[in-house]
Amino acid sequence: MSGTLGGSLSTVPQGQIIDFEKAELRRMPFQDSLYLWVKGRLPAQGFDARLAPRIYNDGRPDYWAIEVAAFSSLVAANDAGDADSLAHENLSFERSVPLTGITGTRGVTVIGANHMQRIEIDGEAF
Repeated sequence: MSGTLGGSLSTVPQGQIIDFEKAELRRMPFQDSLYLWVKGRLPAQGFDARLAPRIYNDGRPDYWAIEVAAFSSLVAANDAGDADSLAHENLSFERSVPLTGITGTRGVTVIGANHMQRIEIDGEAF
């Protein structure tokens, strides 16, 4: 899914934007870095989820867009037994990305297939 939105470029031209269930900011223990943590479900077996920050050409936006995307993982089963066990595997995912260098002046926007979530980043919040 490639394209522009407010002077930005998607970083997932070979993937597909997927929905997510929850997105929040987290701090890792013993680190000063702030992370975006996202939870959701993959569309099917054979996909891997990634958080893909958009690329901006015209300065820092108010909210930096981060897309939740699925990419084919190209994992094939060796036999019918493996395929059957994969069919019952949990499709849930949890991903995180450090927000250093990818925050807007006010926060981030998490972009999923069916909704977006704006998250304010307040220096006092963490």
